[in-house]
Amino acid sequence: MISKSKSMPITKARINLGAVVEHVRTTGEQMTLEKGGIAVATLINTEALENMQDALDLLIAREKNRQEPLTNWAELRLKYE
Repeated sequence: MISKSKSMPITKARINLGAVVEHVRTTGEQMTLEKGGIAVATLINTEALENMQDALDLLIAREKNRQEPLTNWAELRLKYE
C-alpha cells in the first residue's frame, strides 16, 4: 500500500533534514520535495522501498515466466519413460 504524501520546499527540508527524515521513517509517510513549486524528489522510508523492490522483482519474474513456452507434459513423459 502506498502511504500518504506530504510536500515541502527543498530549502525547508534542507534546514530540517534530520526531522524530515525521522518523520518519514517513523510515520511511513512520503515527503515530496519541491523546488519552485515543482516536485523534484520524494523521500520514502526504507521498508517501503524494499517492499516496492520486492513487488517489482515479482512482477519481472511473472512476466519472464509468461514469455517462456509452455511445457508439453505428454512429450516430456514419453522422453523420460
